[in-house]
Amino acid sequence: MPPLRYFVPNGFTGLSLLLGLGSVVMSAEGNFRLAAWMILWGVLLDKLDGSAARLLDATSKFGVEFDSFADFVVFGIAPAALIYYRLLPIGPFLGWEKHALMGVSGLYALALAVRLARFNVMTGGESIFFGLPGTLMGAIIASGFLTWDKYGLPERTLIYSPAVLVIAAGLMVSSVRLPKLKLRKNKVFNAFTVCNVVGAYLCAPLRILPEYLFGIALVYTVGGVVYCLMNPSVGLEAEPESSPDPAPAERLA
Repeated sequence: MPPLRYFVPNGFTGLSLLLGLGSVVMSAEGNFRLAAWMILWGVLLDKLDGSAARLLDATSKFGVEFDSFADFVVFGIAPAALIYYRLLPIGPFLGWEKHALMGVSGLYALALAVRLARFNVMTGGESIFFGLPGTLMGAIIASGFLTWDKYGLPERTLIYSPAVLVIAAGLMVSSVRLPKLKLRKNKVFNAFTVCNVVGAYLCAPLRILPEYLFGIALVYTVGGVVYCLMNPSVGLEAEPESSPDPAPAERLA
């Protein structure tokens, strides 16, 4: 029987996994708005389980693997299901088109599985991600869909969603660098970061301002990638190397 403190982060992880499964069910039943919010709730829990594990000194190999299973469901299968089920009624997805949509959705989930497996056997990269995190991709897809839904944008614009899945899949398994979201020496940057994290933890549970969540996800993604491109040496001192033992690292894979 493990110490009780391990049940706290693993409880967050288990709840995240259940939210992912629930999101898939909601998408299949046509409740796309709730399905997208469930993905965003999973984003919040993914941050909480890592923070709780560190605060309680409850990191473990089991927690790392369990978190990967949850991430695959809530950030891999659930966003793919959201796009797949939402597109079926509006486009000419019959015959080969439907199979192509299924293939694109599967490609996105497969890319996340590859990323998670690679992340679990990496060492180094303490301050930077190599490839964009699946958590971030799930947040962008879910909040982007909710923003589209809130403002009643034309349904024909959703036809481009498969292309978004393909691009997201490529970015997750790429070597694109992105700084991890951590407090730094710059007080202005830290205040900006903390305010936006607090804002996300307020907006998502209350199911309000999806455009704000979409905006901060895009700002973090674009700003972080541009920063790394302008500073080629960032993260190179900690190039990822293969290791047979997964380290209990920060979980934003």
